[in-house]
Amino acid sequence: MIFKQAAVFYNKHKTHTVPLAQQVCSFLRKRHVQVQLITELESLTAETELLVSMGGDGTILHCARAAAPLGIPIFGINCGTLGFLAACEHEDALPALQTLLNDKCTVNERFMLHTRITAKGSKPREFLAFNDCVLRAAAPRAFLLEAYWNGKEIPSYFGDGVIIASPTGSTAYSLASGGPIVEPGVDVLAVTPICPHTLNQRPLILSAGGTLTLIPSFKNETDRATCSLDGQINLTLPLGAQVQITRSPLKAKLLCPPERGFFQILNRKLKWGNR
Repeated sequence: MIFKQAAVFYNKHKTHTVPLAQQVCSFLRKRHVQVQLITELESLTAETELLVSMGGDGTILHCARAAAPLGIPIFGINCGTLGFLAACEHEDALPALQTLLNDKCTVNERFMLHTRITAKGSKPREFLAFNDCVLRAAAPRAFLLEAYWNGKEIPSYFGDGVIIASPTGSTAYSLASGGPIVEPGVDVLAVTPICPHTLNQRPLILSAGGTLTLIPSFKNETDRATCSLDGQINLTLPLGAQVQITRSPLKAKLLCPPERGFFQILNRKLKWGNR
């Protein structure tokens, strides 16, 4: 892969990343790559060939939603805590970038979620998510979620809410709530109930090619549900709202050095398989 134009994005609230971001820009410029240092993703264009994300996994989620519609691959440098989605750690940033420029990285395409929210009297709203779509009550209480799969009713959920995760998001909030680990190449949705008020409601794997519709229902009409996308876009749903979750045609492109395969990172970061 030959990159002529790149953007280096960092979280402007995390100023400790600025010196390294400047080093990365200098490193790329010396290798004849035109670089723009940015703190707002709105400045991305289709001409950008590489997006370097400097931060934690949350920064990569933010970058993925902006880069996927433009088809821009992301190279994540972990400057946060876990760094599950990153291509390298901050102390290895420059050697890892050289590996990228030497064309020794692969592009991992990850599908994203498309969420459509409809309600009487308002226009449908549509959102993109990389990790998950989470439905919860605005106030801390159990509530009912009517559920439909491809238009046909399935058993409802009663509890604190539901997480609908992509394979990438299966190792995030869904895993913490008892959901399964899903290998990124598997074309499924992971549906994980949050504190279900029953012993017989367990995580469910659905084909990503279908449509899951969820309708929150409360005994008290003043109560409301919230819809959280990647934990970064948080919406209060109007009464009677329907939330449809499908696989988006857009994909996030994560650049990955050979030593950072999914199972290696799963073991290194989450201690999976350790005895």
